[in-house]
Amino acid sequence: LDEPTNHLDIATKELMEEALRAFPFTVVMASHDRYFLKRVASRIVEVSDRQLVDYEGGYAEFVGKNESRAAKEAARDILVKEQGSKVKAKSKMTKAEKAAIKKEKAKNFAGGKAKGKASKNAKRWN
Repeated sequence: LDEPTNHLDIATKELMEEALRAFPFTVVMASHDRYFLKRVASRIVEVSDRQLVDYEGGYAEFVGKNESRAAKEAARDILVKEQGSKVKAKSKMTKAEKAAIKKEKAKNFAGGKAKGKASKNAKRWN
C-alpha cells in the first residue's frame, strides 16, 4: 500500500486500522502518517544507504532503537506545534492571501530578483 491514508477521512482511517490489525497476513506499505504507523505496524523495515534494516516491533520501538531519529522526530513535533497556529489552510484563505502567496512563490523561484526577459537575454548576448 502506498500512502493508504492520504485521502481518507477519520472514520475510514479508523476502519482501515481495524481491518489491518485483524488481517492475518503480511502487508507492505509506505506511509508518512506516523500516527497510523504507530497503530498498525508490528515490524518496520527501513531502507537506508541501499540496505534494508529490520526492526521488530512497532513504530515506537523503531524510533526508540534509532535515537538520532527520535531526536529529529521530537524537534519536528516541537516545530509543528509552534507553527501550527501560524499555518492557515488554503481553503480558509481569502483570494488576496492566495494571490500574495503565489506572488511570493514566484519571487522566490526567480531567485528573489525581478528579472525581465529583456535584461536576461541582454546579458546572454553581451
